[in-house]
Amino acid sequence: MKVGDLVKWSPIEAAYHKSCFGSAGLDLTGDRKCGIIVDRNPYVFFVLWQDKELLAQKPNTIEVIK
Repeated sequence: MKVGDLVKWSPIEAAYHKSCFGSAGLDLTGDRKCGIIVDRNPYVFFVLWQDKELLAQKPNTIEVIK
């Protein structure tokens, strides 16, 4: 992965989020289907999601959209 790649949450991250936060009505999986990597450091990628939220994501929580 590199800056400029389009990414989405990995299936494991989406399942984790639904199981932990879905019952509280905080289901963000729809907002995490498309984002762009805008910066990175050796530990995380900074992703600007389609809902305009900028989050630091670990490499194992996102995958490149083909």
